[in-house]
Order: sequence, then structure tokens, then C-alpha cells
Amino acid sequence: MRAIQTGLVVGYGFIVMFISTAIKGVYQVYFTSLVDHYAVSIETMALVGGFFGLAQGIYSTLVGKLCDRCGAGHVLLSGMLAAACAFLLFSSSNSFMTFVLGFLLLAAYAVAALTFVPVSILIDRYVIPKQRQFAYVLATNGIAAGLMILSPLWIYLDGFISWPMLCAILAGVFACLAIIPAMLNWMEGIWLPEKVAVQSANISSKSKPKPVSPNITAPLPRYWYLDRRFVLSALAFSGCGTSMIFIDVHYVPAIQEILSHNETANLFTGTSLSLLGLAEAVGSVLIGYLVAKKVSLPLLLCLLYIVRCITLLALALWPEPVMVPLFGIFFGITYMGTVIIISRLAGSIFGYRYKGFIFGAFFLIHQISGLLTAWLGGLLRVYCGSYFPVICFVAIWMALSAAASLLLSMLKKNGSSGNGGRYQVKYE
Repeated sequence: MRAIQTGLVVGYGFIVMFISTAIKGVYQVYFTSLVDHYAVSIETMALVGGFFGLAQGIYSTLVGKLCDRCGAGHVLLSGMLAAACAFLLFSSSNSFMTFVLGFLLLAAYAVAALTFVPVSILIDRYVIPKQRQFAYVLATNGIAAGLMILSPLWIYLDGFISWPMLCAILAGVFACLAIIPAMLNWMEGIWLPEKVAVQSANISSKSKPKPVSPNITAPLPRYWYLDRRFVLSALAFSGCGTSMIFIDVHYVPAIQEILSHNETANLFTGTSLSLLGLAEAVGSVLIGYLVAKKVSLPLLLCLLYIVRCITLLALALWPEPVMVPLFGIFFGITYMGTVIIISRLAGSIFGYRYKGFIFGAFFLIHQISGLLTAWLGGLLRVYCGSYFPVICFVAIWMALSAAASLLLSMLKKNGSSGNGGRYQVKYE
């Protein structure tokens, strides 16, 4: 029964993560087509992508609160319905303002409600503690599968299906998929009872009693946002937002520029995105294994950002076609690891009682950095005439996030939390 329950939760999380990639994926691949379709400039469309990320971050804090209060299942259902409404709106209107409002109000909420925060909370709620890390790794691989399978599909369809037609199809897909979380919420008490997970956790704790860490039961500090652990973790996670927005907004046109928009550009771009997704799946399993082995999470986070920084610099300094698939491989290995680590830190800094809210707050910082990257990246591309300074800008941000992660690891060693020693620094 316990294995079936875990398998159902992981499978559900995987499907949700997989389909959520369509929301940003079609914007990413149709970026140039959208510029022509809505008759706007590149920097304007890039800025919309940045505000989309900021809106997603703001919604993440709301989603975290809703998950803590009413459960992740209802939040996932609302995300499916929001996505369906957004694509229906895009398909029925050619107005740029309609696109902006639908993208920021509906699609951004849908991404926040269908990705890391609710899926993480769902796993924490229904999977026993010793299986949570592996379950989260498997579920988040749905995003990797989305990059491998759906991104090449969008690239292929870009030349055959118009933007309104694609949006109409996706509206129907999300509307149909909304039936699944609706039925699961209705049947929750029958096949996925919360008591099973709670009892399993109690049995596990009785078989191997452990002392309760102070940060599990302590109330959320009044000035939690000034805690040095939160500040450094947020600064480190901002690098994740910067690099993900670079992939979502600037990567495809940057690769097209490197390949000089020749006939092989689409092939190389699709291959790179597929390799990125495949490497993401392999990397997430590897990083999940290292996290389970109790390695230093801040130091591991630092290493991931260093790899990203080197990979970006290599792409900037050697803009050759062969670098495109290599970038996808090496960058993809680190792609999901930062989220896995920050998810763990979000629960251990102030306790899992506040994980949804703290994880959402981290994502707000994550998306603010994404907004700055989308906006400044668009400006750099327009005024400098190439994506070289954009790639260098992102590489510098990766180095700063690596430094924040290193400081976080030093804070752990010093045993200081920034709150007068009241809370133990324990990353587990």
C-alpha cells in the first residue's frame, strides 16, 4: 500500500511537471514569431518574459501559503484551469495587451501552481521521510522530460502551426488534464489518505528515535527575512532564476545568432534543448543521491554554480556550433540541482511547518533576478548588437551566487544563524 501510494504521488507530480513546461516552452520557442505576430520589439517581448517570471515569483509565495492552508491538490487543480483559460484567451485575441495580461495574470499563476512548490509540498505530505528526496527527484524529472520531448515538438510546429491555433490546442489539453486533479481531490480520502503517511512517519520515528531539532518546532521569527541563512540562500537561489530566464528567454535567439540563422539552426537548437533535458534528468538523480549521502548542501550548490559559470563563459568565448550541444549537456547537469537543494534548505532553516511559505519567498527572489536578467539582457542585446555581453552578464551572476553559497557553508561551520544563536544551523 505504501509503495503504491508513493508511486501514485510521484507519477502525478511527474505528469504535472511535464505538462507545465508547455506554458513557458511555447513562449520560448515562438519568441521570434511572437515579436512578428504582435508587432513589438525584441526588448519589449523579453521584458514581458521578465515580468512573467516576477509574477510567477509573487504567485509562488501565495501558492506556498495556499498549500500550507488548503493542500497542494487544490492548488494543482487551480493551476490547470488557469493554464486552460490563458491559452484560450491567447487563441481568441490578437491584441498584445490581451497577451500581456493573460500571460502575467493567468499563465504565470499556472506555472507557479504546477511546479516546484506544490509538488514539493505534496510529496512532503504523502511520502514517508526516508523516501521523500528520491520521490522529489523523480517528480521534478518531468521538467527534464518536457524539455526533451516537448521543446523539439514546439520547434517543429513553429513553422507549421500558427500561434492562435497552437494556443487553442493547448487550451483543450489543459482543460482535459484538469479532470485528473479534480478526481484525485475527490478520491483523496479513499486512495491517498493523509493518515497513512503520518502513521508511516510515526512508525519510522518510533523505530529509530531522534531528538527534535529546535528549528522544527520553533515559531517563525518576526524578522525572518533578515536571517543570514535566508538572505544567503535567497542570493544563491537568485542565480538559478537568472540562468533559467536566460534559457527561457534569451537562449534560443542566442543560439540562432551563433549559428547565423542558417538551415541547421533549428536542428542544433532542438538537439541542445533535448540534451539539456536529458542531462537534467541524469543530473537530478546524481544530485539527489549526493544529497541523500549528507554532503554539504551549500558547498554542492556552490559547485553547481561554478559549473554553470564555466559553461557560459565557454559558450561566450567559443561561439561555435559544436559548443551548442556541449552547453546543453554540461548546463543541463546542474539545471535542476539548485532547486532540489534550495527545496531542502527551505524546510530545514525554519522548519517544515513553514516550508511552503519560505520556498515561495525564495522563488520570489528567484523570479526578481529573472526579471532583471530578461530586461537587462534585452537591453544589452539591442545596444551592443550581440548576445555576447548577455552571456557574460549571466556568467558573472553565477559567480556571485557561487560566492553566496560558499558564505552559507562557512556560516554553517561557524554555527551562527544570525539570530543570537537561537536557531541551530542544520542543513538536512
